[in-house]
Amino acid sequence: MVAPHWILWLYENYALVLGVTSNRRIYGGRLRQTCLTRSYALILNIVVLLTVPYFMWTTMEYMNTVRWFPNRIPYATHIFYSVCYVAIAYTLISRNSRDKALLEVDILVRRLKRLKPREGIVSAERINGSLSYLFYIKLITVTYMCMCNISSCLMMLTDSNLDIVYCTFFVNISLTIPLVAIYRYFLALWDIACCYQYIKGKLEHLMNCVRNRYPTQVELEELHRLWSLHALLGRSTLKFNRTYGLLMLTARFENLAFSVLNCYWGILLIVTAEAPIVVLFYGSTHYFIRLLDFFLLNFMCDLTTQYQNCAYHSVSEGYWFKELNAYLLYASTSKLNLWVCGLYKVNRKCWYQLLLSILNLTILLLQFHLVLKKKFIL
Repeated sequence: MVAPHWILWLYENYALVLGVTSNRRIYGGRLRQTCLTRSYALILNIVVLLTVPYFMWTTMEYMNTVRWFPNRIPYATHIFYSVCYVAIAYTLISRNSRDKALLEVDILVRRLKRLKPREGIVSAERINGSLSYLFYIKLITVTYMCMCNISSCLMMLTDSNLDIVYCTFFVNISLTIPLVAIYRYFLALWDIACCYQYIKGKLEHLMNCVRNRYPTQVELEELHRLWSLHALLGRSTLKFNRTYGLLMLTARFENLAFSVLNCYWGILLIVTAEAPIVVLFYGSTHYFIRLLDFFLLNFMCDLTTQYQNCAYHSVSEGYWFKELNAYLLYASTSKLNLWVCGLYKVNRKCWYQLLLSILNLTILLLQFHLVLKKKFIL
């Protein structure tokens, strides 16, 4: 399975329209920057940073006026939009450094992809089918969340004030900016995992050829080439992860705020209001899709580290020589760990800890609600 180029083309162009990146994907799947795309992204970033606070404030005031949620804590909405604006602001401010890191990773990945058809090796994507399913499931979740954010402004159409509709539409479009930026992090890790699978498959193919004999000079050079590619890929991955570190941290806080506050609002709708079943289904589906999307990101980080740190049991069963021993010693001591600003590792365990934090903070928020609900008016 190879990621369809038209899917990547659509994503890159949508990200360019939002100002998340100044890269555009051209013929052949290569990323490219131009003066026009850089200028467009810079101007749009400035406009979004200056106008989003006003639109968010207008939307919050409208929500307080119409009282969508019964007896809710008023400043909960302010906290949520404040966290969202911080995530949006940092995503746009750090765009330039992310674009440079993405170009470096793209050059390395395309270099390895060009080797696959020329050498006749089974593509890395076919070695492990979980990468295929992960790619499409993540694509579905991101697309669904973007469509939900855009279509949610339709709830405002009953209001006679069109300014509210425009403000809500602009805010909801802006809320997709961190989602799109994080999705590019996922795609880069997906490509990196495929490259590690290619290196492992190539090494196993080489060891099958020298199972009962000492390798030739050409085969030794091939082993050194795989070694250098593995080391280069590891250094590029760590550099790329450091560039995205703070963005991953802001995305975690935004996801935490979204999950806690929407769980709180959902409980209020179920318990204290007669909300239509369609609204409850729409909200709960969006909520669980958001959790699934964040889980897939953590799962992809787990897979990348597993492919980089994979054991070479079949390799050790063949002919043993000092060059192979040196490579396996290097592979066993160069473990890849994806840290976020040195605070925590991104993996599935981190996602389970996030679920516990959501549960604890939701219970705490409900306790504040029970104490303060008499101060609120239906």
